[in-house]
Amino acid sequence: MGETGKKEAKTMNDGIREETKTKEKQGRIIPRPALPFPVLGGASALYALFYTFCLYRNASGITYPFFAAGTLFYFFFCTKKYRVLSGNSAGGRKSVLDGVYVGFVLLLGISVCLTADAKIHLMTKTGIFLLTLTLVLRRVYDTGQWDFFGWLCRICRSLVETLDYLDTPFRDLSGWLGGKKGKEKEKDGRLRAAMTGLLAAIPFLIVILALLISADAVFSDLLERAVQGLNLWNAGGAAALTILVFLLGYSYLRGITSDRAEGAGSQKDRKKYQPISALVFTSLTAVVYLVFCGIQAAYLFWGKMRLPEGLTWAQYARQGFFQLLFVSLINLALVVICLAVFEKNRALDTVLAAISLMTYVMIASSAYRMLLYIRNYHLTFLRLFVLWALAVIAFLFVGVILSIYRKGFPLFAYCALTVAALYLLPAFCRPDYWIARYNVQQMEAGEYDDYGYLSTLCADAAPVLLDPDTAKVWDDTWPFRSYTEKIQGQTRERKIRGFNFSRWQAGKLAEGWDFPED
Repeated sequence: MGETGKKEAKTMNDGIREETKTKEKQGRIIPRPALPFPVLGGASALYALFYTFCLYRNASGITYPFFAAGTLFYFFFCTKKYRVLSGNSAGGRKSVLDGVYVGFVLLLGISVCLTADAKIHLMTKTGIFLLTLTLVLRRVYDTGQWDFFGWLCRICRSLVETLDYLDTPFRDLSGWLGGKKGKEKEKDGRLRAAMTGLLAAIPFLIVILALLISADAVFSDLLERAVQGLNLWNAGGAAALTILVFLLGYSYLRGITSDRAEGAGSQKDRKKYQPISALVFTSLTAVVYLVFCGIQAAYLFWGKMRLPEGLTWAQYARQGFFQLLFVSLINLALVVICLAVFEKNRALDTVLAAISLMTYVMIASSAYRMLLYIRNYHLTFLRLFVLWALAVIAFLFVGVILSIYRKGFPLFAYCALTVAALYLLPAFCRPDYWIARYNVQQMEAGEYDDYGYLSTLCADAAPVLLDPDTAKVWDDTWPFRSYTEKIQGQTRERKIRGFNFSRWQAGKLAEGWDFPED
């Protein structure tokens, strides 16, 4: 063996010994970092500072789109430095799919600063989080063979492993500092000397400042104003958030890259079970659904049969839309589980397709009931959200039916992108505005008087509720004053970092309303 071969063997053995030394309390070996600590640690620290600047005490400001873009840049930078060869981003349709994920994340980030609806914010941020995780996993692993449940398990596992790797920033820092030799050790000595001087200067400066403050009134006043301008509580909260984001970002990337190096990212073919039990179970379920769908057609859609005595059409419509929504979700899970767990079988496929088609009847029944209910009891966010959710489920079942008859259909990607695309509608259209508009029309017609609910709507509804023509109808009520003062309070102090288009517009409309003191 030549000198080169001996050096390579020695390097490999040293690496193995180094990995073996690094163990957790449970005894699992933590591989060395795929990226040097200065690269991953530096990128994570900069991202943590950027995160804090964008989002600390600023959940829906104009910085949110920049945060979404910065998050993608951070993960893309680290995975590129890692030299990922997942096979998912190597051009063609896979690369286009990555671009679609990126586009949805950026669009959702923009939508946050266009609305003041906290409910929409929560769902939007959850969507951004899940889409970003999906995109990162696509860049790290070869996901071509992952099915729907493989994706769900891998996402959950990556989050759990983040907690498992929370100590790796400290381990990696210690290993990096301990591996320095020669000039690097000399630099360490200089760093330690500098830290010693800094620590020694702190008590010295405290004494000096105390003397100077007592010696000069102008200096004392200047220092006092400077300290008053510094909010130590905010500074402490921002520092804590920065440290937390650094640890979580570093540990997440450390976990998925280490897991990939160990080969845990590949998905082996799972054992599938005989379809007979699933066939019996789903067949009985399909029979029940068939009877139910027949009743819906006779009673609800055609209306050719009489309702039970004492039950009005409004009461009949009020019952069941939430239950049918949940049944539709159960059917979605049932079909997906059967496809993932049981062997391929033509009879089972036929029954699953029948259940999927009958689910459309349940979706139509639930939507029709909800529309009748809205006609009688008017519009709220929850009722509008039910209609949107039913539309989403209807589109998802298209993918489910395709996956029944087309092996290898990317069901997870279809579901993720379909939900993201349909969610752009409520994200950008500001539901509270349309709720207010519909209810105000009913109010002007004398059929609506729930002013208390109107006062709970967010700033998105201000163009309708604070319109002078609308105010003539309800401005002598306490809910109008409550809503107006709420908007004025939310928009009284507007800073550039927290600028929100919806709140800015509402603040302009609320400026002209003054109320006498009680």
